[in-house]
Amino acid sequence: MSLRTRFIAVAGLVCTIAVSSALAGPSHLATKPGKNGLIAFKRYSDAQRSTGAVYTIAPDGTSTQQVTKPAQGVIDDQPDWSPDGSLITFFRCPPDASCEVFTVKPDGSAETQVTPGTGACPPVATNCEDGADPTFLPDGTHIVYTRATGEVKHFAAGDQIQHSDIVVRDLDGSNPRILVRSRDYQGDFLGAIFSPDGTRFVYERSNSPVTKPAFGHALFVARADGRGQRQITPWSLGAGDSADWSPNGRLILFRSHEDGRQQSQIYVVHPDGSGLHALTHFKQGTTVLSYSFSPDGKWIVFAKSGRAGQPDIFVMKPSGTGIRPVTRTAVWDSAPDWGPAG
Repeated sequence: MSLRTRFIAVAGLVCTIAVSSALAGPSHLATKPGKNGLIAFKRYSDAQRSTGAVYTIAPDGTSTQQVTKPAQGVIDDQPDWSPDGSLITFFRCPPDASCEVFTVKPDGSAETQVTPGTGACPPVATNCEDGADPTFLPDGTHIVYTRATGEVKHFAAGDQIQHSDIVVRDLDGSNPRILVRSRDYQGDFLGAIFSPDGTRFVYERSNSPVTKPAFGHALFVARADGRGQRQITPWSLGAGDSADWSPNGRLILFRSHEDGRQQSQIYVVHPDGSGLHALTHFKQGTTVLSYSFSPDGKWIVFAKSGRAGQPDIFVMKPSGTGIRPVTRTAVWDSAPDWGPAG
């Protein structure tokens, strides 16, 4: 089980740790707009949502294929395509161990663990290392992910893991570099993803009861070396859930009210915090989950309540119009990422 589900993870003040110059500037290859390929997503196989696998599907709803085959009780989550479409990264959460980052080919072959496993994590974890929310950098040879480490401290409102980091590793798992680290027991970082030109990244901070505002969620943008962090959404909006960049790097896609206190909607904002506006206006009680832009920038894929009451995968235009379903199942489908044509 992930430390993120076992504990209340928070985000507070941060310190920046210098990284190699290879990550400090625009030396990354830009991910240019391209042709649309398959959509990767997570599907739960049971009503209890205890087992989940990565699947792919064509945008027209045909050609569904299961990519990963986790054991019973294991959840594979948040798939992300490599820039050339040759690999998918995801994280795997066993019920009694830390989550780890993997890569796999779209046909299910060559499954490889990227992060070092720490084995079983007891109900009150001590010095576990938990990796989640992986995404590829535009150069296709590095992965950025969020890491929870350290001991657990008990607060009146819940337990808190000690550290939350944004980490970059080479694709083979070597050379880990911390870009940003939370102060002790102050916060959690979620869903880091680099801009198409590789010069900056967006991530979510999620506050605990000891960080003001308590239980707040907001998006921040930082330079590629982790410096220059800037808040781009107000705490009142509760922004988060694995933001995504438009292929031209001009917009950041996210959803509001991740904490569920109000109805979630899908929004966009410019990287400098301007131009904030909602794309959707779903009625109260609609489940809204994560999303991504299509490689050509002309569509958005996302998950929301479907025909059977469980979330399905949908697509819409960047204006929020033209919504149509891609999946129509009685099981939970979510966490879609639209890959490039192979």
